[in-house]
This record gives sequence, C-alpha cells and structure tokens, in this order.
Amino acid sequence: MKNKLHTKIGFCFILAFVLLISIPSFSKKGQERFKPDELICEMMPGYSVDIINDLFGTSVKGYQEQTDCYLLSIRPDQNAESLAVVIGAMPEVLYCKANYYLSAPEAFQRSQPFLEDQGIITYSIQPAAIALDLPTILQTVDGADIKVAVIDCGVNLNHPVFDNSSGEVYYGWDYIDNDPISNDEPGGICSGHGTFVAGVIKLAAPASDVYCYRVLDTTGTGNGYDIASAIISAVDEGCRVINLSLGMVGIHEAVDEAIKYAEHNNVVVTAAAGNEATDSNLDFPFPASRAYCIAVAAVDSMNLLADFSNYGIKVDICAPGTGILSSYLESYFAWWDGTSFSTPFVSAQAALILSINHSMTSIEVRNIIANSAVNIDQINSGFEGLLGDGMIDIGASIEAIIQNLMGDYDESGSLNILDIIYIINYIYKDGPAPIPLISGDMDCSNSINILDVIYLINYLYKDGPPACQSRQF
Repeated sequence: MKNKLHTKIGFCFILAFVLLISIPSFSKKGQERFKPDELICEMMPGYSVDIINDLFGTSVKGYQEQTDCYLLSIRPDQNAESLAVVIGAMPEVLYCKANYYLSAPEAFQRSQPFLEDQGIITYSIQPAAIALDLPTILQTVDGADIKVAVIDCGVNLNHPVFDNSSGEVYYGWDYIDNDPISNDEPGGICSGHGTFVAGVIKLAAPASDVYCYRVLDTTGTGNGYDIASAIISAVDEGCRVINLSLGMVGIHEAVDEAIKYAEHNNVVVTAAAGNEATDSNLDFPFPASRAYCIAVAAVDSMNLLADFSNYGIKVDICAPGTGILSSYLESYFAWWDGTSFSTPFVSAQAALILSINHSMTSIEVRNIIANSAVNIDQINSGFEGLLGDGMIDIGASIEAIIQNLMGDYDESGSLNILDIIYIINYIYKDGPAPIPLISGDMDCSNSINILDVIYLINYLYKDGPPACQSRQF
C-alpha cells in the first residue's frame, strides 16, 4: 500500500511540473554545463529504476554496479536539470541530477614546447625536484609495485620520459572516443595536460606504474559519469592512488560515490584545489572539497602561495605548482603552472609511501603526508590556517614509515629474537631481504652487516638505543 501511495504522490508531482520539464535546453553548443540528454540517478533500496522509465520515457544508458548509479537517456523535448528536480523529489529516488561536466583548471602554460636539450634545466633536476630533494629520496625508494591512475585527457605513451623510467605507463580506457587507446590528442587547450601530469608522477615516483584514463576532451571537458566510471575502473584494476587534476563547482553525485568507493578500498585520491585565487568555501572546487580527497594547493619556489592558487580551510596540503617542467606531446617538454601539477607530486608521495608499506590504509597515508608536512603559515602572511598542513616533505614522510618498520622484519608487530635471526639469514644465508631494504640499516651506515645485528641485540637485551634517527633525505 505504501509503495502505491508513493508512486501516486510522485505522479501528482510530475503533473504539476509537466510544462516545466517539457522545455528544451537552449544552451549553445559547447557552453552547456551538463550533457543535455542524460541524467544520473540512484534509487532508494528496494525500488527499481523502471519507475522512472515508465513515468518519464527515460531509458537506461549505463549502470555502475559498484555504486548503484544509473545513467539515463531522456527525450529530446525534456530539460535535464528541470527533469532531475522532479525525479529527485520522488520518495523512491535517492538522488537524480543532470550529468554535469568537470574540467581541467589550467590555463597557465608558460612556454612553447621544446626538446629537453633545448631547455636550460633538465627534467630530473628542475627546481621543484631539488626543492623536494628527489635525487636523494629516490636512492632509497622509487614507488615500485604501486599503480597510480591519472584520470585526465589521456597520455602520450611514446614520450621518452616514460621509456627512461623503470615503471610502466599504460593506456586505460578512453571514455571520449570509447576505445582502449587513451591517447593525449593534439589540437586543444588541454592537449598535453594528461601527459604532463603523468610526467610529474614519473619524476617523483619513477618506478610506479601509471594507468591513464581519458575522460577529458581536448578542450579539457568531460562528464561526471565517465569520470566516475574511470575512478571505479582504476580501483578495480588495482590502482592504489588516483590523481584528479580536474574539478567543478558543486557536487557530482556519481563522482562522489565513486570516490567513496575508492576510499572504501583504501585507494588514496588526490585532487587539485583549483586556480581561481579564492578561499570561498561555497565555490571551492569539487572533488577537492571532499574530506576523503587530498586537496592540493600550489606554492612557488619560495613556498609562497602561488598567485593563482585557491586556498582556505578545505585545502589539505601544498606542493610545488609554478615553473614545473614535464613531458608534453610528441617528444617535447614544456613549463606549466597550476594546481593540476601540484597534485601529482602528492600522488607520487603517496605511491612512495605505499611502496614501502603496501598494507597502509588510505587514511594512514593521508595522515603521514599531513603529519610530515612543513608549516608555512609564518611566511604566508594573511593566509594563516588556509594552507592546510603546509608544504609536503616527502623525505620526512618516508623516514617516518621506515622508522616504524625498523627491525620488525617478520612483521610480528614487535622486536624479538626472530628479527635477529631474520637479519642474520639475510646477511649470511641468502634469506629474504627486509622490506624496504633500508629498514635493515639499524645504525645508519648505509649498508647492512653484522653491526646492524649487534645494534639490534643491544637494543633488545642491553638497553641500547633504538634505530638511528640521523638518516637525512
């Protein structure tokens, strides 16, 4: 009886708005904020989407089983936003919205493309790499065995940067052309954006495997349902980190549910804070506005907030975002500014952390990044408390992980005689190596030998000091 009543109430509501929903969208082509012929909807438990289809003449175009989100086609004479309001008010429906667009926020490319040997500074020793001390850090950890998803405008898979890195770069699905070749296409303002982001990740975590999903066209625009699909695919394909250098004002429910799915599966999601130079909480870009994303703002070479970067209480962390040098189309490089390129530095940091300890949860990774950051409020007058936890310190985050693993080679959760046996077996009997290898270097001598065994024995049985604290990154 209750179900019939709900349906009748919904039908009466529909009749009241029949004129409104029959008004077509008059947005000019290329200026729409949403796909004019699509809705995204989720039903309340126990209700079928057929209720919507029967009443409104819609049809199912797609379905995301992991989040229970439907993509519906609507009639040409219906306005998506107006119809979504009517359907969303039905008691059988959890939410219903137009399929809004998200976009890449960058317009600050600072150079014409050039070959690396034409540049003044090379890719691997550019200012951002030196500021983060990457040459030193990468001697210890490189992101091996971690998959990072770049959900963007595709990738130039043949760029020499990717040939020279130890990890692989793979095509994910191309949701723009609906094929498995997610190439970074030339000819638009967003061309090169995805390749650039992937190159930054390879700069800071060269042994990570990067999976690139194309969800933005050459203008930098893509619909939320496709982006949600890419997030879900990245999670299901084993990515531990997802980079989202894109955004919108408001909330796209399908994307939001997909990010929650990633969080539930311990996948770290990073998102660009945006380039509007604003601290408006109401307009702060989604998905960076969500608590389960790491919102990344941009700073310059002096750790001052970049003049274009958003800031505010929703920012989680800052990373270099001005004068970044990375891979571009064909074999070219370029300089580019923006929070889109701060974000992959944090994605790479998460990959480095996870490569040391694969069992860490996404929350633990976020906490390590936050707790190891350097507070920069004092040098950013007027922005105190609006820059999150400050500037990332990759070396400090790696050191914190290693210190937690020092000596517990059998992963028992405590140090005991079995750990001594473990390290002796490694040194003298070809036993398994500590993971990471540097965790066996108890005395910070940069080698693993009998002195590390003695160090561990002294700690366990003779009140000796714990693992050394003087390692520098």
